[in-house]
Amino acid sequence: MRPKQLDFDPANANLTGFASNVTGAAFVITTTATTDGLAHQVSIRNDSATDHSGKTVTLVGTDADGRAQTEVVTGPGTSATVESTKYFKTLTSATPSATIGADTFDIGWVDEFVSQTIPIDWRAPTPATIQVVVTGTINFDIEATLQDFYGNTDAPFTFADQEDLAWFNEANFTAKTASLTDDLALPGYRAIRLVVNSYTDTAELQVFIIQPDN
Repeated sequence: MRPKQLDFDPANANLTGFASNVTGAAFVITTTATTDGLAHQVSIRNDSATDHSGKTVTLVGTDADGRAQTEVVTGPGTSATVESTKYFKTLTSATPSATIGADTFDIGWVDEFVSQTIPIDWRAPTPATIQVVVTGTINFDIEATLQDFYGNTDAPFTFADQEDLAWFNEANFTAKTASLTDDLALPGYRAIRLVVNSYTDTAELQVFIIQPDN
């Protein structure tokens, strides 16, 4: 596997990044992509004192790899904010299950993001070595999967997006906050991804990956 370098310069959390003051029965998304090109969890903030938790909002967009994905999120309660479980690089629509009347919601993204899927040579006899260079304040994991993220033409192993894969925290790269260099705990992973749990303004990450072929 050739050495890889990835740079992540995340934008600040922006609770109105996709739309501000959407209302009624049909929400209008004014910006369909995050400004940093990364896939973030989506936030929905209720600007009103009305409890809308009995409703849902269907989010439609793409994941970190550009594959289509959908998530149904429970609506926010009184003056509350809810977040998606999935990470969206783009958001093309947000549709409420029922009108919110004259109340308004804000739709944006928070300070958690995930990288694209990064292939690893699962046939290599030794684990990949990874160096992460941290600038600023940030908390991150590297997650790994043994599944074939390209998908298998023989059903049922066909994956629509990242979230269909079984990801787990890589033992040597869990809840890290500083620069480090280490091997992945095991060989045989098919892919990894970077998951950032939180960060502050101006934080950045660089990730370098080397894996000998033999």
